[in-house]
Parts: sequence; C-alpha cells; structure tokens
Amino acid sequence: MNILKHLSLPSFTNKQIIPICLLIFVITICSCTEDINVKVDKGDTRLSVEASVTSDFKNHTVILKESSDVFFNQKAVLVQNAIVTVTDGSNTYNYIETSAGHYESENKFAGEPGKTYSLSITNVDVNDDGNMEEYSASSTMKYPYTVEKIELHFDPDYEPEGDDEDEGAFWLVSLYMQDDIKTKDFYAYACSINDVLVHDTITEIIVQEDTYFNGELTKGADVGELSQAKPDEILEENDKVTLETYAITEEYYDFVSQLKQQDEGQDMFSGPPGNIASNVSNGAIGFFAVYSITRTSTLLTTD
Repeated sequence: MNILKHLSLPSFTNKQIIPICLLIFVITICSCTEDINVKVDKGDTRLSVEASVTSDFKNHTVILKESSDVFFNQKAVLVQNAIVTVTDGSNTYNYIETSAGHYESENKFAGEPGKTYSLSITNVDVNDDGNMEEYSASSTMKYPYTVEKIELHFDPDYEPEGDDEDEGAFWLVSLYMQDDIKTKDFYAYACSINDVLVHDTITEIIVQEDTYFNGELTKGADVGELSQAKPDEILEENDKVTLETYAITEEYYDFVSQLKQQDEGQDMFSGPPGNIASNVSNGAIGFFAVYSITRTSTLLTTD
C-alpha cells in the first residue's frame, strides 16, 4: 500500500469532514524501521541521522549514514566509529555501535514527558577533509494523548480521500478521543496485529494536525488502514489490533510530511530536495524524533 496517497484526515461521523495533512520519523519515528532516504543537492555529501527516543522502556537507536545524490535509491555508506550520546540534562546515556552505522543505548531507558532530550554525535568526518565534525539535536517529549477507544469496520471497496480509485478491501481503525482545545496538537498513528507492528516504516504511518478539529471529540475518525491485499495486514476472527498514537512535535510532523511529498515525486515547482526539515545541526539531514506513545487495543469479532 502506498501510504503517501493517504495524507488526508479521516472523516468523523455525523457528516463531520476533517482534512489531514508521520517522527520513526523513524523515521525510525519510533518503532519504525524504514531507512530515511532524502534527496540532497548534487555533489553534496551529508550526514544522514535516524534517531528517536520514545516513552517505551528499551534500548533506543541511532543510525548514521552518508547521504548524497549518488546514494539516492542506492545503499548508502554507513558511518562507523562515531561517539553518540543522549542526555536529558540530568542523565547521560552512552550509545554503542552494535553493527556498522547502527548505535544503541548501552542501557535501557524510557523517555519522560516534559523532558528535553539532546543528541550529540562526534568523531565523524563525512566530507573527508581530515577535520572531525560535531552534530547535535534536541527535542522535548510531549505528554501522551488519552484515547477513549478504537473500533474496526470493514470497507470492501475502500477509496481513500483524495484518491480517484478504490484500493480494494480494508479494515479501518476508528479513533475515539477528545482533542485539547488549549493546545496545538500533532498526531501520528501506526497499527499492530497480535502485537506485531505492521506499519513499521515511516511511509506507512499517518500523521495529522488538529487544525480542523481542535477541541473536538472524535467520533470514529479513521486513522488506521489495514489492506486485506497485504499478507501481513490480513485480519482474522479474534485478532488483536492495537493502534499506536504518537504525540509528536510540529517539527517532526513537518519532517514526515515533507518526506512523504518527496517520495511521491517532486514537480517543477518543488523546492530544493535538501530543504526537507531537519532538527540536526551542521547541515545534517534526517531527524531526532522524541515522542510518547499511547496504545489502544480491540479484538476483531464479526458476530
């Protein structure tokens, strides 16, 4: 399924229509595992950063690569022997290189809402000029959203909003929750089936902002799409479906949205490909995503 066609807000019941505009990123937003592949200006070689800290208690990851026009749609060079740390101002977490270019926090930890996390990357010479470079990024973890419940409904001829053709049979995940009128909120969604994350790439998550439903009670907004043509998304009786709701920052929302637009294909009016939003310093591309996760589950019962 090309989730890039699904950048539209799900619709509410009672004929309320909500247009939509994810991190794992990710990115490795999060639990996502897809490589970030950002087009950069011709001739440039820049550091590509895939990093995240979430509210899950686990070993968090950072992936470092070289990115240039010659690497786009090809396997990029992994950046080894970097010194990577994350700090929350009180605690510092050292990362170790578990495989080429892949770094993991030496100890498990859970990000805490309200805290600002800062990423530091040193001992890197991407441009091969003999001078070691330093990169940094920081982001504050938002408090998790409260979800009332989720429900499943079947659409045999699902036609995503903004798409002229139906994409076949889908199970849709509908969200019930109250948006906070006092804050400007940004959301990302991914689905698991029987505790296995099936939306595990950045292009499969759905991102949205609350511009058109600020302070509203969602009454079955469709925020998850499970294609019955994809083997890993097929649902059977009594399967458990879990919606992961990410409380993301506006900056991460912009990053994911722009990455999706790039993947759709740029036209003659597009800006320079290297202009995709990043919160990493020193001209790096990619993102350091920090977000909390709310998980809500339901069982598929057809009785």
